[in-house]
Amino acid sequence: MRVPRLVLFLISFAALIYITERLWQLFSLFADLVRMLALAWLLAYVLHPLIAWLDRGPFPEPWLEGLIRRGAPPWLRPLTRFRIPYAIGATLVYTGLLTALLIGLLVGVPLLVPQALEFAALLTPYLQKVPEILVELQHDLAARLNVPMESLAILPSREAWQDLARLGAGWALPILVETARRVGEGLVEFLLILALSYYTMLDWRNLSRQILSLIPPAYHDELRATAAILDRTFGGFIRGQLVIALTNGLVTFVVMVIFGAPFAGLIALLSALIILIPIIGAPIALWVPPLTLWLRGEWNAGLWMWLILMLYQQILFHFLAPRMLGEATGLPPLLTLIAVLIGVRLFGFWGFVFAIPVAGAGYGLAALLLTSRGSSIRTPEPSAGSPSTDPIEDHK
Repeated sequence: MRVPRLVLFLISFAALIYITERLWQLFSLFADLVRMLALAWLLAYVLHPLIAWLDRGPFPEPWLEGLIRRGAPPWLRPLTRFRIPYAIGATLVYTGLLTALLIGLLVGVPLLVPQALEFAALLTPYLQKVPEILVELQHDLAARLNVPMESLAILPSREAWQDLARLGAGWALPILVETARRVGEGLVEFLLILALSYYTMLDWRNLSRQILSLIPPAYHDELRATAAILDRTFGGFIRGQLVIALTNGLVTFVVMVIFGAPFAGLIALLSALIILIPIIGAPIALWVPPLTLWLRGEWNAGLWMWLILMLYQQILFHFLAPRMLGEATGLPPLLTLIAVLIGVRLFGFWGFVFAIPVAGAGYGLAALLLTSRGSSIRTPEPSAGSPSTDPIEDHK
């Protein structure tokens, strides 16, 4: 008796679902380890161009010759032979990164902890003023609309606002304690990621050769083109975003110190992290620093701070960021928004951060595939005896 083909298909599909569910449960057991390995690889991927640049030689001959022609001393010419071997360069870069982390902890902890405690202490009176301010706004709204207060009954009452303020004040200190605990856990995890990334970097070239040896030579050119697109889109976007975040944090800190704003270190750190969030990060990073002055009643100083930060963001995103990111993604604005929405829906916060570079890499690979397919269709086969136009064949 023959089993109908549809029944076999349904049985196979059910078995596939069962196996997928079991594999996902197994993956969930090692999710933390997989995340750490992925972040370690990502850190190595971001730092690899710097170490490769040191290995090739940080002073290219054409660049030095150009400087010498412009009047630089000729004794600079031997610098063209200066290079830092790959393993030594990797050790220096990771040692520098660890040193910067330790210096940041030694300088940042004494600066940020008192500011965080002061912020928690000041948050309670601010929250206690919120009900009065909101009730006054409610009365003003009723007067402007020329409607009785009863028509705005959908808004919370004064008692409801006061309960909300007391609840928020009670949450302030526990939130700070939980944040400090998570930061401590994150630092320990980052040290493990740093160690894993260092050993990944040392074995980077061997891993690349092994992966290349598993692929037939006929596909090596396509693989190199794919790697170049991924490095320009995904890697370029991540590196550019990190530079933008560091620049934004430093500029915010300097501006807040000049204006004498409170919590300068804390707000600058938050601005550096917030601006990494696509689309909504920049507006939040723009409005939070002057808000610290407006809450103290310094309206003119807050306005001038807002104008300076607004001018800085215009310079950053219209002049500096295009040069930092280059052709990072090439995504149209609509596809960028769709990518962020899908990434948040599927992966939460990490989808928010990595949706754009991943989508940009996919977009670039799709464009390469369509372009190569179209050129292969349009290009006629060379006749027998005609010279080859393939640059790879010419080099052979």
